Amino acid sequence: MRILVWLIALFALAVGVTLFAQVNTGYALLFVPPWRVEISLNVFILLVLITVAVLYALTRLVRELGGLPTRVKRYRERQAQEASMKLERESRIAFHEGRYQRAERLASEAYAASRTAEAIAVNGLLAARSAHAMRDYAKRDRYFNELKQKLTPQHLALAMTMAELYLDERRYADADVAIAEARAVSPKLTAAMRLELRLRQREDNPQAVLRLCEQLARTDALDAAQAARIRAQALLSLLASHALAGRELKNWWTKLPADDKALPQVTVAVVDQFSEQGATQDARAIIEDTLAKQWSSDLVERYGRLDLPAEERVGQLQQAETWLVSHPEDSQLLLTLGRLCCARSLWGKALNYLEACLAVEKTAVAHAELAELLERLDRHDDAAKHYRAALNLALSR
Repeated sequence: MRILVWLIALFALAVGVTLFAQVNTGYALLFVPPWRVEISLNVFILLVLITVAVLYALTRLVRELGGLPTRVKRYRERQAQEASMKLERESRIAFHEGRYQRAERLASEAYAASRTAEAIAVNGLLAARSAHAMRDYAKRDRYFNELKQKLTPQHLALAMTMAELYLDERRYADADVAIAEARAVSPKLTAAMRLELRLRQREDNPQAVLRLCEQLARTDALDAAQAARIRAQALLSLLASHALAGRELKNWWTKLPADDKALPQVTVAVVDQFSEQGATQDARAIIEDTLAKQWSSDLVERYGRLDLPAEERVGQLQQAETWLVSHPEDSQLLLTLGRLCCARSLWGKALNYLEACLAVEKTAVAHAELAELLERLDRHDDAAKHYRAALNLALSR
């Protein structure tokens, strides 16, 4: 339909031009001394139109020929860019497939063909990661050195990649430098803080771990359980590396935040240190205060092994019996009560508690404690049975 419309329009135009030429009987007179040229007006109009068309064609031809080198250059650049992007895609696929040698080769070719800073960074870092995955650390470092020269002095992606890969290789000093460069570019970058946290953990720097853990927890980069686990490990490391005695240990525990005091591992470690130093009253106070807020079978076990003065053992037993009201099925509490009764020569109650402990959970320790009690009561046959049961449980683990 469209072609038919165009044909009709062209025919109409031809008819119109023909009619105009027939009606237009004028002429054009041109004076070009010493000549005088007289031509038909229709011919003159036709010559003008032909002249304009020729001049326009010549102008376009000159323009096209003049811009040909630029267009050829752009075409070649576009072709190189498309080839580089194709190599980049193929290298990424190979990397995620675990074909690191192919990924490194393709990324290296794409890196050599890259012209923009973004393409150089993407392909160079992918080649470095592939070389690292093959444990070719020398080639990886060559990529890093070239990227440092081609990119800006402080390039965040390069610094983060170097930090991660150096940390994986356990080159902690180089990883520290790279992390510092990343933090200088983006001080609040969560990923950089997580890398630094891993570094400080491996360096066994508990003070720095606690500081970073607090920062990450404030930004929700760590969930509560993960942050608690990391803080517990850091505090245990701090206790192990700094020998605190007497008043220093007590002051340290007093200043410790409530959330950290609620960590069972930390409380157990502090109680053990107080017990080793003979400060059993302080250990008892910590255990009782902690168990009033949060139950822990490990602390109950420590409570039963405290070497308290004779006048305090009655209160110790009474306190343990009050816990039994709310935790009647706790085997560790029943075992602790049995031990406390044995320490006060309450053989009947001790026997009841130990048998109740075994009824809740059969453990080698409970069998051994009961066997020892039965030996004291001259029930040697029964004691032998429990000794054998304790041995069987111990060997079965």
